[in-house]
Amino acid sequence: MTPGLAFTNAMDSFRIPAQYLIAMDNRTLHFALQPWQFLIRAVHVFTVSIFFGAVLLLNLRLLGRAVELPLRPFFRLAMPVIHSSLAVTMLTGVALFFYDPVAVGSHDWLTPKLLFITLGFMNAAWLNSNGKAGRLTTPNGQLTMPGRTAVIIALALWTLTIFCSCLNAEPPPRLFLGS
Repeated sequence: MTPGLAFTNAMDSFRIPAQYLIAMDNRTLHFALQPWQFLIRAVHVFTVSIFFGAVLLLNLRLLGRAVELPLRPFFRLAMPVIHSSLAVTMLTGVALFFYDPVAVGSHDWLTPKLLFITLGFMNAAWLNSNGKAGRLTTPNGQLTMPGRTAVIIALALWTLTIFCSCLNAEPPPRLFLGS
């Protein structure tokens, strides 16, 4: 490699600047969490799965699947699961980030993942505020076009969040073995 020549990555402009990641690095916290890191990661993956599954089922029901299931009881069942799994997911995600902010923050797809999470929260807030106002359903209980669009956007955003997480988990191969 030629000194001074840097290879750029298409995702470099989306990364959190290294000086910020280094400033957030706390070795005391790292060593305190180290014995629990795999358990924290397992709980994170488990609660992400629960969250995504509950969101998926609720949104599919809102889109008209399984209409034989009454919406209000299904909503009362799904929302506590969504809220509690989201809380644990966020807590474990923040713990995993601060366990090693330099390593986690240098993942190519972390910033897009955080963007999709933020957009997912904004979409959920919009859905919630408009849903309570009765602007997302017709008098017979069907979703209006804005409601339908917001539900589809929610599914897309949370799917993209999972996709970015998967891309972060495994680095690309250093050598292509195909011919």
